[in-house]
Amino acid sequence: MSYLKTLNSTDVIVTPFTVHKQFSYTGFPPDSSTNSVFVVNGSNSTYPLSGNEEGTGSASLVYNSIKQLFYSNFLSGSNGQISEAATASFNPDGTITGPFYTTNYLNNIQSIDELRYFPTQSGNNLLSVLSIPSKLFGDYIKPGSFVTNLGGTGVEDDGQGNIVRTVAGPGTGDWRGNILYKEGLVIFLGEEGEGGTSTFYSPQWESSYTIYETQYKCTIRANEFNYSLNPSLLTTYGSGSVLSEGKATYKNFVTGSDFSPYVTTIGLYDDNQNLLAVGKLAQPLPTSQTTDTTILINLDR
Repeated sequence: MSYLKTLNSTDVIVTPFTVHKQFSYTGFPPDSSTNSVFVVNGSNSTYPLSGNEEGTGSASLVYNSIKQLFYSNFLSGSNGQISEAATASFNPDGTITGPFYTTNYLNNIQSIDELRYFPTQSGNNLLSVLSIPSKLFGDYIKPGSFVTNLGGTGVEDDGQGNIVRTVAGPGTGDWRGNILYKEGLVIFLGEEGEGGTSTFYSPQWESSYTIYETQYKCTIRANEFNYSLNPSLLTTYGSGSVLSEGKATYKNFVTGSDFSPYVTTIGLYDDNQNLLAVGKLAQPLPTSQTTDTTILINLDR
């Protein structure tokens, strides 16, 4: 059977849904850039241009990059809250004057309960960054799924962007850093941003990836698809009939009013009638002469 029918926009439904997969790293991630999980340290020191301080191996570049991108708005704030935003006056002569407090970066704020502390004192190894490649976390790390061991202390993310101790203690001291879900970065900053590095042991997390399911609704009306082009329904076919003379004589049962063709395959074409996808039914489906028949085709991408 063969027939072409145009689908309208109302016949196509796109539905997104998110899937998760758990990942883990056994042991201590390496301290250099690899194709897998790795750890780098950050130091508030002068950037040298020689030795192992070049590129991603530079502790000073790691420190300043993390500071500018994720903590610049919190350096003058208190209790981990955002500092006063920059204010300015626009003068009639076109000049702009006023105090400048922050760089006004968004700093990738993820929730109203997320805290940001950052060590500003001079020194080496003030922070550690666990970097997870995008192929291992998809669109983002699932909030609340990250667990690891830092220097003998079990920590996890609280689903709000904070890295906290697995077993919370009394008072302060439970905060250990931040996790940036969409960047795949876990930043260890010590207790309330006091600084200090630690080793990540056997980190675990879940990736999040959005799959889009496209559903095509192919509706066969009662007055449609009521004949078949299957050559086996002809009394004779091949040489001397359709191919040579263009004649087609159907068998008697085909011409009766009770005859209903069966649908076995659905093809999806573009505007230029290029075949894009083929859907096979589990079993032949007879068309109805009294009611509409709808076939749903689901494609995941």
